[in-house]
Amino acid sequence: MEHHHHEKSLEARVVTTSGVYPETGFERVAEQEHVETLLKKADEKLHITNPAGWIAVVGGRKIDITKSFHQNGLSGRIEIDWGPDHGAGGHA
Repeated sequence: MEHHHHEKSLEARVVTTSGVYPETGFERVAEQEHVETLLKKADEKLHITNPAGWIAVVGGRKIDITKSFHQNGLSGRIEIDWGPDHGAGGHA
């Protein structure tokens, strides 16, 4: 495991059918933080009924929420579209 103490961060927001988190602007998160940590905050704030089976998409690409933002190749300012998987063709 690499240790970098000058931890990089990025700005992220979560967009769902129930609303947007944070309500205005973006939340600063560490690149090493797992995506699901931010989604859980959004879930609590937006009172999402049943996010089981939802997928997270950034820039048209499905990301792995169990991995960190860095592992998903995300940086800068990102918007995560989080919602039900409508099966838009293709196989993961």
